[in-house]
Amino acid sequence: MDENNRINFTKKTIEGLEPPSGKQQERYYDSKTRGLFILVTTAGAKTFYVRRKVKGRSELYVLGRFPELTVEKARAKAGAFHSAVTDGKNLVEARRAERAEHTLGELFDEYMERHLKKSRKTWKVLEDNFNRYFGHWKNHRLSAITRVDVEKLHHSIGQSRGRYAANRALDLLRAMFNKGIRWQLHKGDNPAVGISEFTEQPRDRVLQPEEVERFFRAIDEEVDPDFKDFITLCLLTGQRKSNVLSMRWCDIDFKGHHWNIPGEEMKNNQSLTLALSQPEIDLLKSRKKPNRKEFVFPGDGRTGHYVEPKRAWARLLKRAGIADLHIHDLRRSLASFMANSGADVSLIKSALNHKDIKTTLSVYVRTARSAELSAREKAHSLMKELAKASDDSDPASTEQN
Repeated sequence: MDENNRINFTKKTIEGLEPPSGKQQERYYDSKTRGLFILVTTAGAKTFYVRRKVKGRSELYVLGRFPELTVEKARAKAGAFHSAVTDGKNLVEARRAERAEHTLGELFDEYMERHLKKSRKTWKVLEDNFNRYFGHWKNHRLSAITRVDVEKLHHSIGQSRGRYAANRALDLLRAMFNKGIRWQLHKGDNPAVGISEFTEQPRDRVLQPEEVERFFRAIDEEVDPDFKDFITLCLLTGQRKSNVLSMRWCDIDFKGHHWNIPGEEMKNNQSLTLALSQPEIDLLKSRKKPNRKEFVFPGDGRTGHYVEPKRAWARLLKRAGIADLHIHDLRRSLASFMANSGADVSLIKSALNHKDIKTTLSVYVRTARSAELSAREKAHSLMKELAKASDDSDPASTEQN
């Protein structure tokens, strides 16, 4: 199309432009605004463009569709484009760079492949968390996500899902951007840095002595064998539910009575060889059949193994008459009973595979209450006995009698 094919752009003249015949598209240039033209396709679509040479190269810049973009606004945008070029700005290159920029969803894909999948234990959980908390941001360009946006979302998650969930979501986003900057996928700042996390109250809930009998009775009455065995192993081994869920037959040493948990499956990345008691071995043997698959607790989902049985857990607690107990609390409960039975803190640390003894101490101090009470009661008795002996040996007391 020759640029001499010019018309005065008005709403009426553009509405009157017919789809071209014999060709895919036709251009019509505005007689009043330099470089402004409208492209009409055989399908009848009409799109405004502006054309100009930038650094010796002819560039086209799309302005928008007619009639959503009016003639007046198209002329204004074309004028702004020319002004930007005069000021040394290249809006075409800026738009190309924007289109080439990664989205948050693309960054997460990179983060998952290059970082998360090195740990078999966590990536599926974090993928679910990303989709749950940031799914509506998947198509956002990284530069479009601001600290204000992140702060508002953090607050919203805190109200709807709780402080712990909000903080973990913020941790995930911060880690993703840190990796993105390191891998040169993002040239800007990390919008998740500098946002204050919610204060978290450490959870100290454990099975109380008066709940134990009801809990075990509820387990005995359970009709789902997979759930029954899963909960029993969680309590007896004291291992994290994610490790029990993904337990593999190849990691069980029946002769040596050991469960070898690879480091990549552990939260602290340290492998663990856990000695198994006879009841634990018997339970595992009862599950091992010739047609058993890779996992001790196989599943039909994408993980290939059993997933957290939230409904079955709620059903068990209701049957036992127990409230506010999480599956993870069983791990802390084992530590509590070990502490109350006189186990040394270093032994508990080893059994639970804590990397930092401070973590064990926090559990140990919070849960060894009955042992502490027993020790104090013994001290009280000793003080009373000493006080009584002192009174009996006091001459003044004897004379008064």
